[in-house]
This record gives sequence, structure tokens and C-alpha cells, in this order.
Amino acid sequence: MTANLSWYRATLLLGLAAAIAQVALGGVVRVTGSGDACPDWPLCHGQIIPPLDLNIWLEFSHRLSASVLGVLVLIASVLAWRQVPRFGTSLLAIGAALVLVVAAALLGGLTVLTELSWWARLIHLVLAELVVACIAVAWLAGPRELRSVDEPRAGSKLDRTVGLATPAALLCVIVFGSYMVGFNYGAACTSWPMCQGTRIPEGFAFIANMTHRVTTALISLPVFWLCYRAWVPGPGTRRARWIAVLAAGWMTAAILLGALMVWFNFSALLRSLHLVTATLLWVSLVGLVAVLFDPARFRARILVK
Repeated sequence: MTANLSWYRATLLLGLAAAIAQVALGGVVRVTGSGDACPDWPLCHGQIIPPLDLNIWLEFSHRLSASVLGVLVLIASVLAWRQVPRFGTSLLAIGAALVLVVAAALLGGLTVLTELSWWARLIHLVLAELVVACIAVAWLAGPRELRSVDEPRAGSKLDRTVGLATPAALLCVIVFGSYMVGFNYGAACTSWPMCQGTRIPEGFAFIANMTHRVTTALISLPVFWLCYRAWVPGPGTRRARWIAVLAAGWMTAAILLGALMVWFNFSALLRSLHLVTATLLWVSLVGLVAVLFDPARFRARILVK
């Protein structure tokens, strides 16, 4: 049992790293305009090993990382399935991740075949972010279901409402940011925090840009509130507090990178880091909510009776 758990946790950690790398590479491909460097799928220029070109290899690396991620998620799913009674919540999470990985791969091919249609790119990003979240939940839930429950759970109605709504709202903010990039609205505002020196600019591109900034500022409030709740006596656990520190740090970093992008002429590096930071914030927030409300607790309580 211990050996199986060790292998399972190690596979999940590798899968989580691969999923985050997948999103990061997708961001680099997006901001460098490399998405159409491989005009066919699943091959690239009709070859297993494509020509040596930076843009081609950026896109090819993105596809390769997706393959690695798929293998890791499949292995983790098999390991969890062999321990179904004790991996209930974790099995559901990694099973969902497996379905999402397959869907993302198929949609990735569709994205190429439809010449990178904007709606396909947005759905592809949503699937990738959900994969990251599912793997994180699977890792957090797995080892907790192997021992008795002795940690408190945040149970107020306000906690649960904010905890469920905030990650969903954050995902919407991330997707809207990707929408802006796809339509070249991201560089519309060349000043920060105001847009062209005004709070209410004219023109859809400027309004879209400011909407992203305002919603980011608004979402930071419940994010920081949840981080605070992890530290107050009662609902917080040691694990939740460490995750809360990470979430607060990534939230702050995402805002700062948003400003730095404007101040440094929207460099590709900063734009890519902005998406990576947003993804790390997303997975930290999902993990924080999962630990605070502990969905695996109820399954574990049944097992230990």
C-alpha cells in the first residue's frame, strides 16, 4: 500500500508539473504567433520530427508535452483504479483529468484543422486549466483518504459560497485575458493602472482591456479573503495555510506582471509569465478550497467506521 501510494503521488506530481508546463508552452506559442507553425496534426509538416525552426519547435514541444501529460495521467488513473475503495475522491479527480486530457488533445487537433479558430483556442485553454485543477485535487485528496479524519473543515455557508464561486470567477478572468490576446486587445492600453490616462476609455478594445483589469482587481478580494480564512483559528489546517501563502503570492505576482507588461512594451516573456502565474494562482486557489472544505473527508469517514 505504501509503495503504491508513493508511486501514485510521484506520478501525480510529475503530471501536475507537466500540466503547468503544457499551459506555459501554450502561452509561449500564443504570444509568439507559433500556433500555425505546424499546419497539420498529429504530425508536423508531415514528419514525426519536424524541421529545425524556432516557431515550429515551440509548437511541436507544446504537442510533445501534451503527450507526456497524457501518459502520466493514464498511469495515475491505473494506479488509482487498483485502489478504488481508498482512492474514491482522488480516483474521480484523476479520472476527470484523463477525460479532459483526451478532449484537449482532440480539440488541439481541431484547433489546427480549423486554422486556430478563436473559440477553439479558448475552449482548449479552459480544458487545460481544468486538467491542472483535477490533478491538484487528486494529489491533495489521495493521501488524506488513507488515514482517519482528524482535521477541522471550514463549514460556514459564506465560506462555501465564496470558495466555490471564486475559482470559477478566476477561470473566467483567465479565459477573458486569452480572448483579449486572440483579438489583439491586450496591448490596447499603453498605460497602467489607467488606460490612455482615463478610467473609462472609448472603443471596444480599450473597454475590454480595462474590464480585464477591473475584474482582476475585484477577484483579488475574495482570493485574499480565502487566504485569510485559512489562517484564522478553526477552519484552517497547516496544509491550507501553506497553500494560502502560495495563492496570495501568485495573486500579487499576477497583478505586478500585468503592470510590468505595459511598462515594458508587452514583451513576449512577460506575457507568457503572466499566463503561467495566473495558472499557478488558479491551481493554488483550487487546492486551497479543496483542503478547506475537504471533499475527501466524507469518503474517509465512511471508510474508518
